[in-house]
Amino acid sequence: MAGFDVDPVALRSAVNKLKDQREELTHLLEDAGRGLMIGELTAGDSVTKQAKTKFEQLAHGGDGSMVAAVRSLRDRLTQNIDAYEATLRQYESDDDAAASDAERLHRSS
Repeated sequence: MAGFDVDPVALRSAVNKLKDQREELTHLLEDAGRGLMIGELTAGDSVTKQAKTKFEQLAHGGDGSMVAAVRSLRDRLTQNIDAYEATLRQYESDDDAAASDAERLHRSS
């Protein structure tokens, strides 16, 4: 029978680390939502104003912005966490079923 081994302790540890990373990304997004603004560019000339606007668009400006990239990374982490947790649940279910079958065989012999 072909298969694979799962180290549930290591996988749970990896999932917890991914959750910590996801939480850090969420905090970063919350900080960005409160105003990631380019305050250092304060000269009143048109070139500086245009540069400031461009930097702010790069930070917040929808697709291709830093905020969008962080949100995308957080979403991918969530997908991976969900997949790993599903693997753990299936492994634990299969392991419980195998233990139950082994006990039943042992009792009948």
